[in-house]
Amino acid sequence: MADDGGDFVWNGVLDPARLIDSVVAAGHRLADAAKMGEWSTVFRVLDEGAQVNWWRPGGTAWFTVLHQAAWHGVSAEVAQELIDRGALRTQTDSRARTAYDVAMERHATAGRQVDALCEVLLPPSASLPPHRVQALDRHLAEVIDGRIKGVLYDGLDPRAVLRYPPVGILHELPGQRLWFPVPGMYGGFRLALREDELHAASWCRVVGGSGQHHLITHHGATLVDEGFV
Repeated sequence: MADDGGDFVWNGVLDPARLIDSVVAAGHRLADAAKMGEWSTVFRVLDEGAQVNWWRPGGTAWFTVLHQAAWHGVSAEVAQELIDRGALRTQTDSRARTAYDVAMERHATAGRQVDALCEVLLPPSASLPPHRVQALDRHLAEVIDGRIKGVLYDGLDPRAVLRYPPVGILHELPGQRLWFPVPGMYGGFRLALREDELHAASWCRVVGGSGQHHLITHHGATLVDEGFV
């Protein structure tokens, strides 16, 4: 799914009360169908506009449709269709497992060999080592906290309301760019990964001069521009 500028949209809302009812209902229909292994229904709900990378609204496992496909041991063709529709192989559940990890665990439990499904689900190679990605995740979270903590959600920790975008998925996105809309902010964060640097531009559309641009490396985050929106 992309925003008006063509970037992938990260829908990181954990609290379904922050979303319109039709979006929540579509999320539940998709999650129910995937959990039951009803793939024709899954594809129909996706055709109707459900978000392929979102987990069950309000759920804590963060199991996406692709995770459920891996758990069910679907054919490689079904998994590939989900990927072709935008399902991310790099996205993790709440236990930090990709769909590939889930498939490998299920195969090991059943004594099965690696097969075509596992090959399809294998995440693309990352350009950065895991410890660098983890450092970027940490510093990005600090930037997001700095903009919205204590400002939105009546003093709640924003990480209880939102799942911040994981930097690792940028390796799988066209142009390595995404848009993270933040409910209540009337704006959000546009991220772009350029080699080992993460560029984070953020703004509130109803506040003039709110724009900020942070350059994030594994060493930390630096504000390099502001006031441009």
